[in-house]
Amino acid sequence: MPERRPRNALVLVVEDDPILMLSLVDFVESAGCEAIEADTVADAIRILETRPDIRTVFTDLDMRGSTAGMQLALSIRDRWPPIELLMVSSQPWDASQIPDRGVVLGKPFDRRRIVAAIQRFAS
Repeated sequence: MPERRPRNALVLVVEDDPILMLSLVDFVESAGCEAIEADTVADAIRILETRPDIRTVFTDLDMRGSTAGMQLALSIRDRWPPIELLMVSSQPWDASQIPDRGVVLGKPFDRRRIVAAIQRFAS
């Protein structure tokens, strides 16, 4: 019998690179969740303001060579404290820079770790 996974759990995926977005959405769907896509921080904020049913945000911290992903994560922690934060980055981040309860996973992607983290947040 297949493993039962959370259904209807919504994950906001924030990524500005279309190819990486496909990968991140695939991870979310592999975890048994539904992905909602945003390709800018502004879009992500607009979605969060209108969708109180989102409990997890999965974002790339390295969007267009800026710190926009981290700024988004800090805004989420400030405005929507219950939302879980799963972040990916090719750069090392000092633990003091990571928002409370935020998880940063490095690139290259470890599919099993990402899917497990999404499932843990969605349950």
